Amino acid sequence: MYQAEQVASTQVRDRRYEDRRPEAPKSMLSETTDRQCRITLPPVPESAGLARDFTTSALRKWHLDPLISDAVLIASELVTNAIDHGTAHGDTEGPGLVELTWSYQISRLICVITDRATEPPVIAPPDTDAESGHGLQIVAALAAAWGWTMLGTGEKAVWAALHLPAH
Repeated sequence: MYQAEQVASTQVRDRRYEDRRPEAPKSMLSETTDRQCRITLPPVPESAGLARDFTTSALRKWHLDPLISDAVLIASELVTNAIDHGTAHGDTEGPGLVELTWSYQISRLICVITDRATEPPVIAPPDTDAESGHGLQIVAALAAAWGWTMLGTGEKAVWAALHLPAH
């Protein structure tokens, strides 16, 4: 199993057994360890902007400024996809929420987006005239690797990994 897929599965499994009630989005970096931060987002278009701000804050905290541009774009695209294809629109509590987690690993930075959809992400065929549908193509072009995994009944994680800059 690829390291990012294992991280995604472990994160969700660990959270699944906690006593959690649906709640409003948490403040930036509210659930943070030295190497991991997570935010819960409602299924609204503005969440893509929150994901960009959250990602920028996390990477600055970790002094990973060279990765901010690519990481922000990856997070934005994956959160947008999760909202468009993995949630019930207008559901601001419970199963419609999307979660964004960044994990700072030894050799990689991993973005994990979880949603409550069972459909796998699909890269749309290239169409330069299309106004949308390029999100996963962008993620695939920027990430060292990306993929998805089912985490349980009605829950999926899509992940993307970036190589850390050489020091």
